[in-house]
Amino acid sequence: MDNVKEKTKEELIIPDRYVVFDLETTGFSPEYAEIIEIGALRMENGSEKDRFQSYVKPLRGIPPRITAITGITNKDTENAPYIDEAICDFLSFIDDDILVAHNAAFDCRFVCAVCSYLGFRFGNEVVDSLRLARKYIKAENYKLETLKRSLDIRLPSHNAADDCTVAAMVVEHCRKINLKLKNK
Repeated sequence: MDNVKEKTKEELIIPDRYVVFDLETTGFSPEYAEIIEIGALRMENGSEKDRFQSYVKPLRGIPPRITAITGITNKDTENAPYIDEAICDFLSFIDDDILVAHNAAFDCRFVCAVCSYLGFRFGNEVVDSLRLARKYIKAENYKLETLKRSLDIRLPSHNAADDCTVAAMVVEHCRKINLKLKNK
């Protein structure tokens, strides 16, 4: 993740224009697991402007335990592009925009590993919505699922598109709190 520029705690800002992204994977480590879904949502001034979603056909198939968590099956991915094509489409979509991800290190590790393997450049600035939530929201923990309940967001979990929407709603909630604090 050396080439990804993550904001430090001191410079934590909420950009007006950003792309939220999320991955679903077959495990926790890019050494052993594969990306099976990529989702991204372009936000501008608090509104969704564009959306990207792609299943990714894994080389080794989706383990039943991952299907149980994500709902993504081998049938869902059988006609999907392989990672080389899917990551090209994703990189084209995000361009050089600021990225937002919840627990960004996880998603960035996978994207960096794939880009490194394929010889692609990935160096976007990244803001972690987990860190924003810790700064602006009081919650028992900061998992996306918990924040979703805390903010009364009613969307499914563990699919990239809905998780992007939830992360964007978390960011926009943090933006409102930040503005209130600035205007005091």
